[in-house]
Amino acid sequence: MMKSASSQISCHFYHTSVASFHQLASSPNLTSMIMASTDNPTIPTSVESSTRSKEKHRPNLEHQPPSRTLQVHESIFKLYSDARADAFPLSRAANRNEFMSYFSWGDPDRDPQQTQTAKVSLSTMLSFSTPKEKALMSVGILMATIAGFGIPVWLILLARALDAFSNMAVVIEISGGTNSLMDELRQELNKLCIGFAVVGLISLVCGFAYVSLWTYTGEQQALRIQKEFVRACLNQDAAWFDKNDRDTLPTKMGTSLMHISNAIGRQVADVYANGISSAGCLAVSLLLNTPLALIMLCAVPIAFIILALFNTCIRRVKKRSASEMASAGGIATEVLAGIKTVSSLCAQQHFKEKYESHVNASAKFSIRATVLSSLLAGITGALFYITYTVAFVVGTEQVISGMSMPVIIQCYLSSQPNCRVTGAAVMCCIYGVILCVTYFGLMGPGLSVINLGRSAAVDVFDTLLRHPAIDPSSKDGKKLDFFEGFIEFRRVFFSYVNNQNKPIFQDFNLKINAGQSIALVGPSGSGKSTIARLLLRFYDPNAGEIIVDGKSPITSFNVSWWRRQIGYVAQEPILFPGTIRENIALGNFSENAVTFEEVINAAKLACAHEFIIDLPSGYDTVYEGTSVQLSGGQMQRIAIARALLRNPRILILDEGELVSIYTSNTYSSLKFLRNSRKFRVPHILQKKKITTITIAHRLTTIIDSNVIAVINNGSIAELGDHGTLYRKENGIYRSLCESQGIKASNGAEQIPSPLDSSLDDGTLRVSYPFRNVEASSPIAEGELIPNKAVDPEHDTSGPDEYEEVDVPTARMSTVWSYLGADVLYATMGIIGSGGVGALSPCESILTAQIVTNFYVVPTDDMLEVNLKYIYKFLYFALASLIANLMVGIGLSRSGSNLGKKLRNIAFSAMLERSIGWFDDAENTTGELTKILSADAEAVESLTGLPLGFRIRVLASILTGVCVALAYSLQIGLVAIACIPIIMAAGLLQVCCAKRKFRSNNKGASPPTIMEQGLRGISSVQAYNLESKVGDDYEKALMPECADKVKTGMIAGFVFGFSQFAIFLSFAVIFYVGTEMLVNMELYFADFFTALLSVMFGALGASQVSADFNNRARGMISAARIFSVLDGPSDGTGDDEGAIVPINGNLEFTSVQFAFPSRPNRMVYTEMSLDVAQGESIGLVGRSGSGKSTILQILLRFYEITGGSAKLDGKELSSFNVNNLRRQIGYVGQLPVLFNGSVRYNILLGNPNATEDEIISAAKAANAHEFIMNLPQGYDSEVGPGGSMLSGGQKQRIAIARGIIRDPKILVLDEATAALDNESQKLVQLALDEIQDAQPRTTLTVAHRLLTVKHCNKIAFLGDGRVLEIGTHAELLAMKGHYYNLWCMQGSEQEQT
Repeated sequence: MMKSASSQISCHFYHTSVASFHQLASSPNLTSMIMASTDNPTIPTSVESSTRSKEKHRPNLEHQPPSRTLQVHESIFKLYSDARADAFPLSRAANRNEFMSYFSWGDPDRDPQQTQTAKVSLSTMLSFSTPKEKALMSVGILMATIAGFGIPVWLILLARALDAFSNMAVVIEISGGTNSLMDELRQELNKLCIGFAVVGLISLVCGFAYVSLWTYTGEQQALRIQKEFVRACLNQDAAWFDKNDRDTLPTKMGTSLMHISNAIGRQVADVYANGISSAGCLAVSLLLNTPLALIMLCAVPIAFIILALFNTCIRRVKKRSASEMASAGGIATEVLAGIKTVSSLCAQQHFKEKYESHVNASAKFSIRATVLSSLLAGITGALFYITYTVAFVVGTEQVISGMSMPVIIQCYLSSQPNCRVTGAAVMCCIYGVILCVTYFGLMGPGLSVINLGRSAAVDVFDTLLRHPAIDPSSKDGKKLDFFEGFIEFRRVFFSYVNNQNKPIFQDFNLKINAGQSIALVGPSGSGKSTIARLLLRFYDPNAGEIIVDGKSPITSFNVSWWRRQIGYVAQEPILFPGTIRENIALGNFSENAVTFEEVINAAKLACAHEFIIDLPSGYDTVYEGTSVQLSGGQMQRIAIARALLRNPRILILDEGELVSIYTSNTYSSLKFLRNSRKFRVPHILQKKKITTITIAHRLTTIIDSNVIAVINNGSIAELGDHGTLYRKENGIYRSLCESQGIKASNGAEQIPSPLDSSLDDGTLRVSYPFRNVEASSPIAEGELIPNKAVDPEHDTSGPDEYEEVDVPTARMSTVWSYLGADVLYATMGIIGSGGVGALSPCESILTAQIVTNFYVVPTDDMLEVNLKYIYKFLYFALASLIANLMVGIGLSRSGSNLGKKLRNIAFSAMLERSIGWFDDAENTTGELTKILSADAEAVESLTGLPLGFRIRVLASILTGVCVALAYSLQIGLVAIACIPIIMAAGLLQVCCAKRKFRSNNKGASPPTIMEQGLRGISSVQAYNLESKVGDDYEKALMPECADKVKTGMIAGFVFGFSQFAIFLSFAVIFYVGTEMLVNMELYFADFFTALLSVMFGALGASQVSADFNNRARGMISAARIFSVLDGPSDGTGDDEGAIVPINGNLEFTSVQFAFPSRPNRMVYTEMSLDVAQGESIGLVGRSGSGKSTILQILLRFYEITGGSAKLDGKELSSFNVNNLRRQIGYVGQLPVLFNGSVRYNILLGNPNATEDEIISAAKAANAHEFIMNLPQGYDSEVGPGGSMLSGGQKQRIAIARGIIRDPKILVLDEATAALDNESQKLVQLALDEIQDAQPRTTLTVAHRLLTVKHCNKIAFLGDGRVLEIGTHAELLAMKGHYYNLWCMQGSEQEQT
């Protein structure tokens, strides 16, 4: 198993190191070595041994590259095997195999029987501290040292006090208590009181200093690590993202960073202070009574063995719990991100059960861990009480021996201070050892937190310290003042890391001339988009190279500089939280500030200006990451404007969906840009030519390209212009053209374009970038252009201001109402916690009596009398075991089950919320997953172990007071008066927790920024936005930073004041008691019992890591969770509405509609449309005209605000939502797949489908063939979000998923947009055949008019209504909107 894990990780790092090989491949010395190695099979032993471990992991290629290329590639690999150590930043092993064995144990997905765990050293974790923070931590350590000596000094003072009481008894017995002697004794006791108070004051200062300093520095370092981790993730290469699920990264990061924050904060200083206290108490015990101390220490090894065994089991169980929770977080992320698809499939229940299975498993393991922890505490406590029994028996015998006359005479004659064992020495020695072990045990939780943080830091620091082969943050590489743009692929071999056995390119060769327009066509999955990724250096070839301008490999350039030369428009449009203006300005983020005028001009060139100014706030409209704000076409045009603003040397248009989504203006604009590749830039004397690379499925969009490359089977199958390729008999390209009805004479010049009239010899005149645009949409004369720049690198809005605001909290009664039957377990845990807390003050009764007997009982009877009390400690041992078990069983179930229930209920409620609810900026995927993770965990503390800790604190203090009252009313009353002092610090902490810092500048939250950044990582890296997203994330964290500073100060004051309050209370009680003793108003036994009960109660409280702030945090988090439960429902969780089969007659009459998040922005004002049963209708129109909105109303994602929407003569609102959606097949604009197999994704459409039905649906969607070519066929994993498939492959699986449910109504929202030409034709033919065989109502949204020309009727939408409706021929005859759009697309040439 170890070898297998090692090999798997080795395989991973092989691929991360490939790019490094090519950088060194250009070395002349290396070339000669390679040639020698290929001619001579003899390889040095060191290289050979390192190579053998890799041989079985090399891609098993069906079609090998030419032998020479493969030999060179293997030789490079052999020569660089040692260089892989750069990919092992956390290695501390002597060699690779040892590191692999060491590292593999840290995998949370590994066999739970693992016995080792990889960890990051504490010094590495603290390496992110600044010099100032290092100085503060040093001061904190000094203060922790002084604070740690507080308890040992208290022990010494207590021993002196007991000896003083003994002397007082002797004085009173001999002299009768003269005034002078009593005054002298009183002065001595007062000095002890002052000593106790001074110790308390020093503890206040030192405790406050070290806790606040280490809390502050820890939080600052944790935030810095958090920021740097986000930046490091954004800078990783694509191969890293192929191995790390982007959906689970936020959840894993949140959990790991929380553990890291705990590990490098005050826990370090607490562990150190407890260690000092433990060592000090042991030293005091050895000083007072060495033999007794050594006897008691014999129990310590037993305790250590028990502790080690239990902690090993606890760590394993906790790791499995964390792994299950991370899996649940990944499910929640992808489901919430694809909520429309989930709702259309009625798959809420399925995903609820899938999510709940992981949450339930996590809760089960969490319960086990808590029970084990409590059992450990019980066994340890029982062992201590057993040790008490032995120690007091031995101590009694020592006191008896010390009170014999020979010993007294010997001590009188001796100068040794401790020659005789007194009762004070025995008691203080026993409690010194017990406190030594106790404080050593208190190091355990802190060390566990630190070790947990060290384990959690492995993945985080592996990312932080990992230097990706393609590093956009690196300063290395060439930067040219000018380059032509000539690109050549030379014998390129490439395969993705996740599918190594299926090469994408084999001996791939392609030349792209400077300023040339080249189009890439081919079937889905052929590697068209891979070329874009290689050019953008998301990946580097496994072999071969990409040459720029005939001389420089692409790998020789600085990554960031190279990407700045490329304008990239991806298949799926990605926008980022912020204004429209800011999104467009991101296209030139790395350069100087972008003016508003330049943003407008870029938007006009992308045909986006018109719809942008119609938005509520125009260019300042904030895009918050919600789907309702912009349509797919609008988002795509903004993405084009962003690319145009970049004024690139190379323009990549990945048009899997691009052109088909656009309206006529955008379509013509893109064609114009492909033809007009010369930019006249005033400050550059020569003409700048743009090399344009277009990836297309629709051939009419690229027939005017200079060169068309047909990619098939990993290489270039055909190359030439449209006419040349079309004349090739039996050619692939010709067959594709014929399938779309394209003739050889087709050309861009035959397609009318409103932009053509503005052209001047094919030149678009622009200054850099777009300062003086001479294009189709110039800024109107007199139009006001605000003189406002958009500087992405400098925030012109000024520094953030923060204010403290009240945070809403939930009622405790509401939280407890969710416990249900677990209230009994919670009650059991509370009783057990109370019992554990009461043990310490109660044991003072026995201890005080035993110590009193040392002084008042004759030596002959002392042992017999004391044994009656000593044996009662065994009852305490049994009580400790039972009470701690009650705590573990009770509070583990009540806490974990509450968290489990709230997570499940909250997730279920989220899936039942209306789609409009998700459009709210406060309900983004990042915010919702944070509620399910961090908030739910905080609520667990309200009924879990933290509740038990708080009960223990209260029980210890109250029991101590009650015992004091029972033995001395006066001392008890004094103790009651001291309680407010002890509790004041905790109450202050609770009050401060109810107020948080909030930024006055509105913006996306940190989870939203991270989620959006990771989801759109391709666009982030293509536009060099890594630092921008990192800066936005850091800025969003500023309120949290301010809150952390306040938290650190409060935590330090609370801790220091609590220690001060304990010592001060003891000093006051001691003073009152001694006065009463001196005045003969109190017996010594009663005084000592009352004094110890209060002190032990206070010490017991201080030894519990109870954070009363946990309760306040839990109440705040509970309020956030309950706010989710109170949201609007979409009806999927209700049984209301008619559950009847539908026929498909649709009737929309005077429909009015506006999205809930934009109620003043009407989408429909007077929309009427009828669709008969079995009729197919195409919906066309400009982007944002409401085409997809009709489908969403039909699916009841939204309810209309006016008019009537009927199905089969009944209002849509009268139908049961689930029943309605199950009878509708929906394929969305952007295909959404879920992590799982191909079969799993298809079955989501119909869970009861048979294997034959799955295959039939796949064949109908033209997906069966490529599915069978996948490694495991239908059982092949698609990856998170379908990341292991191409866009066209994802779309075909989504179509199969829609077909398999055999719906009464079929809804296709650009369903064939991402398909290649042949697949589009076959899928469309299959859909037509299905329609002919079983006519069903079909609504098709399309921008590619050919896909709807055969519909029974076509509706053209615009201005909030249906502008035109009729058949294809009727609409063309009208020569209106539809006719213009048809002509714009050149579709009249595409008719068969």
